[in-house]
Amino acid sequence: MSKSTIIFIITMGFTLIIHGGLTYLVVKLKNYSLINGFNNRPLEEQEQLIKNGYPQAIGKLLLYTFYILFVSVILGIFQVPYGFEIGLAVFLIVLLGGIIYIQKYDLPSKRKKTTLWTVIFSVITFLFIGLTLLIGFQDNKVEITDNELIISGNYGENWKLAEIEEIALLDALPEVEMRTNGFAAAGRLKGNFRLEEPYGRGKLFVYKNYAPFLYIKNGESYIIINRKDPQETLTLYNELSNVINSY
Repeated sequence: MSKSTIIFIITMGFTLIIHGGLTYLVVKLKNYSLINGFNNRPLEEQEQLIKNGYPQAIGKLLLYTFYILFVSVILGIFQVPYGFEIGLAVFLIVLLGGIIYIQKYDLPSKRKKTTLWTVIFSVITFLFIGLTLLIGFQDNKVEITDNELIISGNYGENWKLAEIEEIALLDALPEVEMRTNGFAAAGRLKGNFRLEEPYGRGKLFVYKNYAPFLYIKNGESYIIINRKDPQETLTLYNELSNVINSY
């Protein structure tokens, strides 16, 4: 089992324990004080909310989202293609949609206001996630000048060609041990990652399932980049090789 898989299991296992524990306390033990804002309501409102089924509906939502998250983690552990990502998308849709739906159980005097703020929050959340995915899946522009390698866009780099020590084409991407600061979704990796030894920390701009991968080393740092079209990666390798060899 790889280190990245172990880290994934530990991280998501802890998340499931927290989510599952909260669900158990709300659904089974009816500890509604754990529901955000419930304890701040007057006792009369709390009683009316319980009568309306408001905390019970939240408990059901917690239960459903726990099941979805659990299945998503299992798919992630067994590395089902896009299984974890699709599961998280379903989780988010059910969670935010459920929160909006649950407002129907709130008190009539507060229902309109809470529903409005919940819808606004949900829209902002979806827009933020959509923008993040759009930026993450965009190819970084690569430019090779007479003396520089320029990778523009998110997590971009500027390297002096004279400082590049090694370039190579890799048939497979080395094992990813950890994402330290970057984007990772649906096989797209962009940003700062730590790979298996002897690679260590560096930057990736890759599609995991599209070999070959262009490896560029500079001191203790490196860049690995590719394109979905293998010919584009080969062209980039040849262009960089020709410029470096001319020094």
